[in-house]
Amino acid sequence: MKDPVLTRFFGVVTWPRTWLGIVFHLLAFPLGLFYFVFLVVGLALGVGLVVVWVGIPVLLVVTGAWWLFTALERLQAHHLLGADVPPAPRPWEAADGVWGKLKAHFGAGSTWLGLAYLIAKLAFGTASFALVMALGGVVVALLAMPALAILDVPVVNGTWVPPLWLGLLCAAFGVLAFFGSLHVLNAWSWVCARWAELLFCGPGNPGRQVSPGPSPPPVPPASPAPPGSRGETAG
Repeated sequence: MKDPVLTRFFGVVTWPRTWLGIVFHLLAFPLGLFYFVFLVVGLALGVGLVVVWVGIPVLLVVTGAWWLFTALERLQAHHLLGADVPPAPRPWEAADGVWGKLKAHFGAGSTWLGLAYLIAKLAFGTASFALVMALGGVVVALLAMPALAILDVPVVNGTWVPPLWLGLLCAAFGVLAFFGSLHVLNAWSWVCARWAELLFCGPGNPGRQVSPGPSPPPVPPASPAPPGSRGETAG
């Protein structure tokens, strides 16, 4: 009989969500750095050049890119992390005129929550990158110990070479560390998914679609009572 705890521990390698989450974490840092630099520089440049009217088209371009970045992050959160987030809203579609569309877009809570998510992406991306590199480095170092012992490669102070038995023991711990690392990354993926749901389903955002509960079964119509069943006596 299979142990459910061991099955879950070692079965993490077969979960598609595990590897999709790793893809998300590997992309998080470069995307977060790009978002931060683009938005900070673009907004600062646009606001600074508004007095000479050049800043207005710059701000419009930054705003359009800002919405596209948010839409991309919603797709990533949904498909890579399994987060329950709706597609990017388009509040301007219900407004008339250029001024009305601008008011609808910048007056929507989803616009500013999306910007907050993009700015915070650098911090989350840095944490994801550090976590992946640290866990991966530990696993690789442990798994490489037998090879270092066989090849007589010093690992401490340039002089100490691990004995083969220690290398094999480290490799065994490395296998366990590999599966444990996948669970740690899944836990971090869960945190990132909840963060995405918090901002992308916040005020001014279309929330999750709550399916109505099952309808009660229809009540069958009452059958007509047979004659003479009402306790009435005939004349």
